[in-house]
Amino acid sequence: MSAGVPSVWVLVAAYDAEPYVGQAVRSALAQDYPPDRLHVVVVDDGSTDGTAAVVAALAEQHPARVTLVRQENRGSVGAVNRAAEAVPAGADFLAILDADDAWPADKIAAQVELLTARPDVGLVYTDMRVIDGTGAVLQESWLQGVRPPTGRGLPTFLRENLVTGSSIVVRGTLREALFPIPDDMAWADWWLAARAAQVSEVAYLPLPRTLYRFHGTNMSLGSQGPARLRELRKGLALQRWFLRRVEADAVSVSDLEQIWDGFARLAQEALEAAGTPFASLVDVRPADGAEAAALGVRARALLAAGDVHEALVAAVRGAAADPQSDAVRDALVSVRAAVPDGVGPQPLRGARPLVVCLEADEVVRDPAVLGACAAALADLPGVTLAIDATSFDQDEAAAKIGGVAEALGLADDDRVDLALVTGPLDELGYGRLRAGTTARLGTRRSGDGTPWFAPGSEPALRELLLSRAARASPPG
Repeated sequence: MSAGVPSVWVLVAAYDAEPYVGQAVRSALAQDYPPDRLHVVVVDDGSTDGTAAVVAALAEQHPARVTLVRQENRGSVGAVNRAAEAVPAGADFLAILDADDAWPADKIAAQVELLTARPDVGLVYTDMRVIDGTGAVLQESWLQGVRPPTGRGLPTFLRENLVTGSSIVVRGTLREALFPIPDDMAWADWWLAARAAQVSEVAYLPLPRTLYRFHGTNMSLGSQGPARLRELRKGLALQRWFLRRVEADAVSVSDLEQIWDGFARLAQEALEAAGTPFASLVDVRPADGAEAAALGVRARALLAAGDVHEALVAAVRGAAADPQSDAVRDALVSVRAAVPDGVGPQPLRGARPLVVCLEADEVVRDPAVLGACAAALADLPGVTLAIDATSFDQDEAAAKIGGVAEALGLADDDRVDLALVTGPLDELGYGRLRAGTTARLGTRRSGDGTPWFAPGSEPALRELLLSRAARASPPG
């Protein structure tokens, strides 16, 4: 017996894996690790081929090291959960091994060494070498050229899944936090990485590399067309699960914004794969819609009370519950627009506290509108005149508005702060432009509730700005 050596239990989910499962299990048994401290649990998930027979023969050859569990088909995640159930209490480490993959002989020893040396790490994963059905190397390093995520925190691991299943080893003490994996998760690896990052550090080893077998029927790698869309929908479902459960004390404001933006990017990719902006990407039940509506109302109330962090949590959770709700999406944009220096577009970055917005086409058509505004406000130090040129080509806007400013003598007037806002802006960008605008000056009345002044009413505009400035200044 190898007293003092941590125990490792290998979880193998197998479905119709007859050509490969034997090699997978043998690669686990052949690890440079004390044989009596490494045990393999294979769950045959209702296979219709000879998978069970292959594993049964290995279990007969290694009765103390290989366990075969048979069940009706529950999917890969269901099979991993069943394998985890078969692991006795007190197991030191649990490792994932897909039935069509294999391990180099030094993999487990290297990962156990890291976990032993770093008690803060709850999950460690490795790079992978992509091989074909015969074992020939297709790609030496799957993660070459990217920065593998490490550390602690949900955003890093929820944006995309770079942690492959067969590379994962988790600490046994995290078993209750990680298992069972929810039934509606499509992948065990992405769940384990994201969940582990919530409760512990996640570490990466570039070597040794797991052997990932690409044989054309893999669940996600290399999928195209309808299969690609199906995998993207699964990814959205996983991200949505976490988004609907975020808590303010566990996720910062910037993290929340990054998580939501990752979800939005994946949704856009799914729409592109579907070939239509009207594709249904997530299942929204009536109860989800009702929850989303209530959270949207709560988000606006929290924002009005000045609690931006809790408001953002409510808005994100609501938008995840029903991503198609215009009311909840508007609430989310409103909250994010109130975040100081938030993630994403900042069309008024660097502007002074009071912003007067003018339309670029009106300024080009009648430069006197800008001239009169500048003359009326030039002595107010906290004012920026923002020219909304989001409908213009950027180069065209710079040339035309620059020419107007030169002709009016504003380009060299240090008293006047001019800002050119160019596009394209997305929904959030427009929301932040609207939220940051104190007043609008032009011939077209604003429909967003922002105070509006027609040309010729610059004195009234000036009085509004003086009032706002006095209200913002601390009492002398």
